[in-house]
Amino acid sequence: MLAVITHSLISPTVDERSDMEPGILTLVSRMVHAIHAANQRRLERQIGEYVEVNGGRITDDLERRIGQHFC
Repeated sequence: MLAVITHSLISPTVDERSDMEPGILTLVSRMVHAIHAANQRRLERQIGEYVEVNGGRITDDLERRIGQHFC
């Protein structure tokens, strides 16, 4: 549920005023997207390191532990 809410809050919207100069909302939107992308990359990197430390193979048990540890 949280992933759906998060995704819907940062999803790009169609701006009908595309001929206008970008304003503060566009800047804030770009910043939010950049922060979200950076956090996603960091999380994926941490999960990759966790998998390597725990044998390098994703098993059902490791997948469950990843879900408990990172989500």
